[in-house]
Amino acid sequence: MFGYLVRRVLSALLVIVCVVFVVSAISKLVPGDIVDMMEAGNPGMTEQDKAILREQLGVNKPVFETFTSYLGGIFRGDLGNSTRLRSSAAVLIAERVPATLELALTALFLALIVALPLGILCALKQGTAIDYFGTIVSTFGVAVPNFLIGIILILVFSVELQWLPSTGYKGSVVVAAWEALKAWDGSVLWDRMRYILMPAVSLAFFAIALNTRLIRSTMLEVIRQDYLQFARAKGVPERTVYLKHALRNALIPTVTIVGLQLGTLLGGTFIIENVFAWPGIGRLAVQSIFWRDYPLIQASILVAACVFVLINLAVDLIYRLIDPRIRYVRH
Repeated sequence: MFGYLVRRVLSALLVIVCVVFVVSAISKLVPGDIVDMMEAGNPGMTEQDKAILREQLGVNKPVFETFTSYLGGIFRGDLGNSTRLRSSAAVLIAERVPATLELALTALFLALIVALPLGILCALKQGTAIDYFGTIVSTFGVAVPNFLIGIILILVFSVELQWLPSTGYKGSVVVAAWEALKAWDGSVLWDRMRYILMPAVSLAFFAIALNTRLIRSTMLEVIRQDYLQFARAKGVPERTVYLKHALRNALIPTVTIVGLQLGTLLGGTFIIENVFAWPGIGRLAVQSIFWRDYPLIQASILVAACVFVLINLAVDLIYRLIDPRIRYVRH
């Protein structure tokens, strides 16, 4: 197990190094830079002024020099400075990571509490109205993009019904839950939750659709296995057969998808955060692209890559907890 972890950490570092190199190369291929955008707001800038500014900002360095310099800074904990906001990229991202993580985890939680029971019911009630309802939900969730779902929710619940705010962020729901518990006042929690509900539902809809179909198909496959028939023959109650034996084995492929979906949800926040003006890393990354703020773009992509790598490692470790038969041995 230790050897496996060492190999995975080394491979993760290699992936991150490759990501840094690709981002450094791509940033040089994009036409224009931050100096060109600064010139638009300062018509009096001369070519000499632009050359001096490019030298100061380091945007005229060759690709390999930019790559090695940035990689060295990463190992020192320096992700560069934003050329637009004149602040540390690491600080700017750290300020927005909690909001993005809270949105993605809330969406994943909503996806699981809806998809898990719905997928199990669709498998146990195959061919019934419940199964057809699950199929409709899955098809709709896969076919409709999350930003369109977000716009529909805004039109219905913000514009027409005026139940929920269309944009904004008033702080962490977790912190609000603790404050509401101490004050025994549910209005404190609801005041924060009403801002996260529509973004989280918009983000979770695709995951709900995918997980529902996956759980249904894996449950149908597992409940036909001989060992479950043997358990029934021994007189094991049906609830125990389904929840203890069938569901545990059916969750193995689901854990893979759910783990990867967390990374996908974090990527999906790049769009949803802009639809709902959510102050997370996704909105910051999109703004940095418009600003041609290369250090901030690189830092955002690097953080996203690190999250994906950590999620993949966590999924492999969870495998071992769910199914002790899985071993990590080199053949």
